[in-house]
Amino acid sequence: YTIDCCELGEVVLETFNAASCEIVFTGVSAHPMSAKGMLVNPLLLAMDFISHFDREETPECTDERQGFFWFKDLIANDSVASLTALIRDFDTDGFNRRKHRIAEVAEQMRSRYPTGNVRYQITDTYRNISTSLARDERAVALLFKAMEELGIEKKVIPMRGGTDGAVLSAKGIPTPNFFTGAYNFHSRYEFLPVPAFERSWEVALKICQLAAFD
Repeated sequence: YTIDCCELGEVVLETFNAASCEIVFTGVSAHPMSAKGMLVNPLLLAMDFISHFDREETPECTDERQGFFWFKDLIANDSVASLTALIRDFDTDGFNRRKHRIAEVAEQMRSRYPTGNVRYQITDTYRNISTSLARDERAVALLFKAMEELGIEKKVIPMRGGTDGAVLSAKGIPTPNFFTGAYNFHSRYEFLPVPAFERSWEVALKICQLAAFD
C-alpha cells in the first residue's frame, strides 16, 4: 500500500498514465538587418508548437478523468529552445494518442520551417495502477475490510496524479493507495489534520492485523 494525499476515507484505485516530453527547437540566427528570409527564431517555433494544442486540454481546464498536456518549462536563446511538456491520461488509448499528437505536430513544424529543426523525446513516467489491481484484487479487498471494521466510509476516487504505487504496480505488485487526511497538496496551504491522520494509522494497523490472521 501507499499512504499518500487524499481526504479522510478516500481510496485511490486509478492514477494517470504519465509521460514527460522534451522538445528541442533549433533555429537559424541572423542579424536583424539581414534577417528577412533567413532568421528562424526558436522561441517563436516553441510558441507556434504550443499553439497547435487545445487550450482547454490543460491542468487548469480539466478535472476527474480528463487528460491533458502541460507545457511547463521553456528555455531559449537565439539559436535553440527547449520546451518541457507533461502528458497525462487515465485511458491507455488516449495516452497513446496524446504521445502521437506530439510526433504529429513536430512533423508539421519541420515541414513549415525546413531550415530549422524540431526533435523530441518522450519518456514514460508511470502507469495507471488500475490495470495491475484488476489482475489481483486481494490488496483492495483487505483495505475495504479494514475500513469497514473501523467504520470509515470509503470514497473511491481517480487520482489526478501518481503515487509510488504506480511504479510498484507496473512491476507486478498491486499497490492501492489510501488517505492520509491531508488537503491542498503541493501548495503553501497544505495541511494535515491530526485526527484524520490518526484514522489513517488505524487503517494501516487494521490491515496488518487482518493479514496476520487471514
